[in-house]
Amino acid sequence: TNVDAIGEYRHLENLALSKNAFQGSLPESFRNLNKLKTLYLHTNAWTGQVFEILKDFKDLELLDIAFNQFEGTFPPELGDMKNLTRFFAGHNRFEGEIPQQLSKCSNLKEFQVDGSHDVKGKIPTFFGRLEKLTFLKLDTCAFTGVLPSEIGNLKNLTFLDVSSNYLEGNIPTELGGLESLVTLGLANNDFEGGVPSEFGNLKNLGEFHEDIVLVLSFDV
Repeated sequence: TNVDAIGEYRHLENLALSKNAFQGSLPESFRNLNKLKTLYLHTNAWTGQVFEILKDFKDLELLDIAFNQFEGTFPPELGDMKNLTRFFAGHNRFEGEIPQQLSKCSNLKEFQVDGSHDVKGKIPTFFGRLEKLTFLKLDTCAFTGVLPSEIGNLKNLTFLDVSSNYLEGNIPTELGGLESLVTLGLANNDFEGGVPSEFGNLKNLGEFHEDIVLVLSFDV
């Protein structure tokens, strides 16, 4: 199959190429596909700097490029994807920090960059202003500093996993305000001070035991 030929379909809005054996860099012809609204590329062996192609795709609503070998950094142009609701980029070879410009993506509901050992810096406080977030998966990266208390503002958040980073300080008591939370992962960090009593307010964690993953580990 000549994947390069797909770039001729300039008005294409939805493209799914997941779970194949594609490898190498994305074809240059894909630059023509900037009217795409959904793009699934996950679970292949793509390489190279994918955002050199995709950074001007301002109409994207869903981007799933997880489980490949893409590299490079997350560009500030992500903030121009104002319609973006779902972003999955975990298990690649990305590096650097999450750009502050992503804070402009106010429609974002799901964000995932897990399994990215060279994605680092502090977890941005602006996540706490993305009120539509329901799913935030940042585990197994290299984030440092404290877990932002602002995340406690996310009343629609059902899933939060920041396990296996280098986070420190106290677990924010504000997480007790995550009234929709079902799954919480905090393991394998350097947190101190114990579990906040405010976690007793997480009613969904208490009601649906079969759906719960509350993962905590502390140095004693």
